[in-house]
Amino acid sequence: MTSFHLADLFESVADVREEAVAVICGAQTVSFNALDKRATQLANSLLAQGLGAGDHVGVYMINCIEFVETLLACFKMGAVPININYRYVDDELRYLFNNADLKAVIFQEQFLTQVVTVKVDCSKLEYLIQVGGDHSQLLFEVLDYQQLVAQGSIERSFTARDEQDIYVLYTGGTTGMPKGVMWPHKHLFFRALGGGGIMGEGPVDTPEQLAERANGGLVTLLGSPLMHGASQWTCLMMLLGGHTVVLSDRASFDARHMWQLIADHQVNNMSIVGDAMARPLIDALKVSLDNDEGLDLSALFVIGSGGALFSVDAQDQLKAMLPNIMIFNGFGSSESGVHGRSEKTNEEGLIEIQVTETTALISDHLTLITPESRDMGVIA
Repeated sequence: MTSFHLADLFESVADVREEAVAVICGAQTVSFNALDKRATQLANSLLAQGLGAGDHVGVYMINCIEFVETLLACFKMGAVPININYRYVDDELRYLFNNADLKAVIFQEQFLTQVVTVKVDCSKLEYLIQVGGDHSQLLFEVLDYQQLVAQGSIERSFTARDEQDIYVLYTGGTTGMPKGVMWPHKHLFFRALGGGGIMGEGPVDTPEQLAERANGGLVTLLGSPLMHGASQWTCLMMLLGGHTVVLSDRASFDARHMWQLIADHQVNNMSIVGDAMARPLIDALKVSLDNDEGLDLSALFVIGSGGALFSVDAQDQLKAMLPNIMIFNGFGSSESGVHGRSEKTNEEGLIEIQVTETTALISDHLTLITPESRDMGVIA
C-alpha cells in the first residue's frame, strides 16, 4: 500500500514515467527508471553494510546525479540524508557532523581531505563512502560508491515504511550555528513540496492519485545547489510530478552558464534564490542581448524565487528583458514550509499574492487582511 512516504511516492511516479528523463547534470542524463534502480541498489548495499532505518547519512557533494540517488536511497531504506554545505571549513564541518549524529557520509573525491581531517573528532561516524577518485592509500576503510551501487540488488525488498519517518534539512546558520529542521515525510510533502498540486489542481487526496497526475512536461533548472533547501525541495517537487530537473554541475554560480543551460535544454522554469542570483543573471542577460548572442530562451515562461529577498527592482529588470515570463516570489521557511507566493503582473506593476489557508496576511498598519478585503491579494 502506497503511503505519503517520499520513497513510496517517488517509486509510484517512477513506475509510470519509466523512460522519461528525470535528471540532467552536465553530460549525464538519467531516466526515472534508471534513477529508481540505482537508488534501490545503493539502498540495498547500504543496508548490507550495516546502515539502517533512522541512521543519519551526510551528503557532501556539489550538484550531481549521485546526490539525487543518495537522497532517494536514504528514503528507500528509512535513513535520514543530511545536507552538508560544501563551503564549510573544518570547524563548521566538525560541528555539523557531530550535531547531526552522522553515522555515514557520502562525499565526492575533492572533499576527501576535509573528511579525513574532521573524522577523528566524530565518534559516531563509522562509514565513509567516496564518489569517484582513488582512496586505496588511506589507513582506514573508505567504501567506493559505484561499487556499492553495482553490487546492490535491484529488488525493492524493503520493510514497510512509515509516512511519519523524519526528513532533516540543515539551515545555513544565518541565526547562529546550523540547525537541523525535522519534518515527517507526509508533512513535508504537503507543506513544502506542493502536495502533488503544483500544476494548480490542488493537493492530492490519496497517495495513489500522485502517479495518476504524473504526466511530466516541465523542464526545471535549479539555480542553487542541492545542498540548499530551496533547490532540494524544488527538485523533489518536480520529480514527484514526473518532470525533468536540470542541474548545473559547477561548484560556483555562473550566470552566463545558467542562461546557456536554459537554451540548451529548453527549460520552462528556473528556480533561483533572490537577488543574490537575480542580479548576476540580469547582468549576464544584458551582455548576451547586447552582443546578440542568439540564445533561444523561448521555452522559459517562469522564474521563481524562494529563500531570500527577491526585490521588485530585480523583478522589473527581468520582466523588461523577458516580457513573456511570469515571475513568482515564494515565501516561507525551512521550519514552516511554503506559505504562498506573489506573482508579478503586467498591470501597473502590481503584485498578486496567493497564500495557503493557514497563512495570515498583515498590512503595514498591523491589521489582518481578510479574503473579504477589497485589496486582498494585491499590493502596490
